[in-house]
Amino acid sequence: MARLDERLADAKAALATLDELVNRDELSLPERDGAFFRFVYTFEAIWRAAALLLEATEGVLVRSTPKDVIRAARRAELMTDEDAEDAIRMTDDRNQTVHMYKEELGAELAERLPRYAAVMHRWLNALCDRAGPSPTYKLFEQAMVERKQVVCVYDGYRRELCPIILGHTEGEEKALAFQFSGESKSRLPAGGQWKCFWLSGVSEVQLRDGPWHADSRHSQTQTCVGVVDLDVNSNSPYNPKRRLSGTATARPHRQGSNKRTTARRSDKT
Repeated sequence: MARLDERLADAKAALATLDELVNRDELSLPERDGAFFRFVYTFEAIWRAAALLLEATEGVLVRSTPKDVIRAARRAELMTDEDAEDAIRMTDDRNQTVHMYKEELGAELAERLPRYAAVMHRWLNALCDRAGPSPTYKLFEQAMVERKQVVCVYDGYRRELCPIILGHTEGEEKALAFQFSGESKSRLPAGGQWKCFWLSGVSEVQLRDGPWHADSRHSQTQTCVGVVDLDVNSNSPYNPKRRLSGTATARPHRQGSNKRTTARRSDKT
């Protein structure tokens, strides 16, 4: 499964680069060509990840061609009929990118890129759901169950935190945590601060014993995690999908257990 996790992570990173260009209102000709290049390697990363997932989790061996993988993914209910049809068309358009010097063809493909990006987002989200949570997600979950502190690196900064809410936003794993020590882009206030973390950007995760930290000063609804899977608060107002079961090493949530928390995504994390 480690290889599959790596493939899925590569696909997410590739798709993020495509989003940077596809979501712009206007593209210059060089930017448009760059978007096509990103489309090609993103599509390649996703269908190869799908092939590996089908083998690892479904026991389905498919020939290593994109169209065969797409058809197998549809049979495994990883795609809708409509998305599968678009993905087949993506395969054909990918092969046409070598003729991008033809202005009319380039304009036609450019119009389809946003739709293709949306299809790849849905396909990749389905793959990630079928593969299960990432190793980072599992470690954050363990920290919540056992009331362990998390030490990790995010955006190049060493963080010390306690995760409070775990879930997904737009299909991406995300956590609301209270960072009580360590570094950040902006100066960490005395006593700590609420932070949003996209788990795909978290690395070098370690769990350790220590006091459980959470700020009880906030009373607004959190906006960090869109779909809440887990919440350390026993009376969570967010209807988490699963309730935490305490382990022998778990300790009571001493601070803010009855409070709602707030955190918004910011570049200053």
